[in-house]
Amino acid sequence: MKSINLLSLYQGHNSLPSSEFKYFTKHYEIEINDNELADIKVFVNEMFSSLPFISIFNEFYVGYKIQHISKEFDLLRFGSNHIINIEIKNTSTEDKIKKQLIRNKYYLSHINKVIHNYCFIATTKTLYQLNPFGNLDIVPILSLTQLLTSQNLIKLNSPDALFNPSDYLVSPFNSTQKFLYGQYFLTGQQETIKEQISKIISNSSTSFTSLTGGAGTGKTLLTYDIVKSLMGTMRSIVVHCGQLNDGHHSLIKAGWNIVSIRNFRNYDLTNVDLVVVDETQRIYASQFEQLINEATSKNTHCIFSYDRLQTLSRSEAHTDIEGKINAIGGIHKHSLSDKIRTNKEISDFIKVLFDSRRNNISIANYGNIDFDYFTDASNVKDYISLISSEGWEVLRLTPSQYNNEHHESYSQIHSQNSHRVIGQEFDNVAVVIDEYFSYGSNGQLTYNSRTYYDSVKMLFQNITRTRKKLKLIIIGNKQILNRCLSVMK
Repeated sequence: MKSINLLSLYQGHNSLPSSEFKYFTKHYEIEINDNELADIKVFVNEMFSSLPFISIFNEFYVGYKIQHISKEFDLLRFGSNHIINIEIKNTSTEDKIKKQLIRNKYYLSHINKVIHNYCFIATTKTLYQLNPFGNLDIVPILSLTQLLTSQNLIKLNSPDALFNPSDYLVSPFNSTQKFLYGQYFLTGQQETIKEQISKIISNSSTSFTSLTGGAGTGKTLLTYDIVKSLMGTMRSIVVHCGQLNDGHHSLIKAGWNIVSIRNFRNYDLTNVDLVVVDETQRIYASQFEQLINEATSKNTHCIFSYDRLQTLSRSEAHTDIEGKINAIGGIHKHSLSDKIRTNKEISDFIKVLFDSRRNNISIANYGNIDFDYFTDASNVKDYISLISSEGWEVLRLTPSQYNNEHHESYSQIHSQNSHRVIGQEFDNVAVVIDEYFSYGSNGQLTYNSRTYYDSVKMLFQNITRTRKKLKLIIIGNKQILNRCLSVMK
């Protein structure tokens, strides 16, 4: 994204035909509608009347979004001494303004300790500033223009270089302390769904609610945030349909009631107000039916959080837990659709990797995806040890408990497997694709060696754990290598 002079933006919109202005803003990667421009014009006029220096309008980023998070700022200006953020509204309430500016300060404080957050209301020409105590002050426009003149501007190729998405993508499992201390924010969609679910629970004696969301939508964070917000008023238990990870054990030490589904057998909910079943797509049908019956008889609220695509065995897919959830009478359904974790480059790559017929997706190569090609599996084992010490989380397929499988020949036993990383996320993920992966006649990725669990589903589970960078270690598979090279332009 390029910075722009606000007077240039203003005058370009006034004088250029709409088609030409569209190309003009596209050059700066600005997405803005006429109503937003009208409010910015009011702001620019007020600024110019206060101090008619062209320099104070220079080097603004308009509508910048933090990568992978979609957190947007109306106007940003970066200096070595301080950052200035200005939100432009046609109209708003002080409560909403304060809430947004506090959130903005949180995101910006990771790159500079001195942040000045403003909000300009176009209809009243009022300028609000967030003071050091987290409250709003109405300030004169001159105070802002003077601050702009004192800013030591820094030149950037893109603001992306300043932001590390890992600072904001908080996971209950991988950023447990940040989660426990509330050092995170929910997206607007997450907050809306949380409010709806909380209202359902508070206004009824019993209820069944489903919460769905694909990889990268923040389903796990929202699920555990709902539990955290209700802990003071409801006796809750989280049932995880899989192996408990280190994050779970940290939460348990902090007083959370969390059990693995394998240890949740008795279903005595006499002293339980809320049961949250996480990764419900992996529950057995018999366990699900017993839980429904017990919750109904004890007037217990149930939340089923799941992603139907994240099954790891053929039996889990055939069980169709989603169908059973949807068949519950009076079920309240909620779905997360906004991607907040997934790197778009990686998200698009995953689509074309798992389906060779998808050639209509243009993947921007920002260097977040890398490939290594080997023919000797013993070299791969050593390579995995090497990159594991360099910050890569190398995720392996889960082996059978009964038979030896080919992928065990090159996997490192210390690497986490597909079942261990359910619900987790990592900055840098590496996976191995061996010679038994190929594309079927329908273009879908398949695996042609015998495994107890579904290898394609496990690969999908592992790849979708990444937040920033993805590395594919390919063993003797020219078809997959050529597919990867062909889609990365």
